[in-house]
Amino acid sequence: MKTRRLAYLLSILVLTYQPLATGQGDPPTMASATKFQGPMSAIEVLNELLIMRPVGLIATIAGTAVFIATSPLSGLASIAPPHDAFLKASDALVVGPAAWTFSRPFGVYGYNPRGLYPGRREN
Repeated sequence: MKTRRLAYLLSILVLTYQPLATGQGDPPTMASATKFQGPMSAIEVLNELLIMRPVGLIATIAGTAVFIATSPLSGLASIAPPHDAFLKASDALVVGPAAWTFSRPFGVYGYNPRGLYPGRREN
């Protein structure tokens, strides 16, 4: 069983591995890692479809369950000023993961709560 689990994890790592090309043999920087260059590769599409979106869906479902379970405590915490504990809890546990899963453009791995994605890929 452990061998099967290890093989599964290694296959995920191999499928999602993406070397960062900087063009000059320089070590990759954060700026070069976040630049989108050309159309998405097959590995990026598989990563998006098989890993990122399902993980986001699971996070949304789990966050909703935690929010429902802790909503009485959030309601009590909202009594004191500034009266926004319930809103902050809902944003962090439900709205954030749901927006990351369903409203973020395909191939963009960051989440922007305003919905603006300047680094979006061109089709």
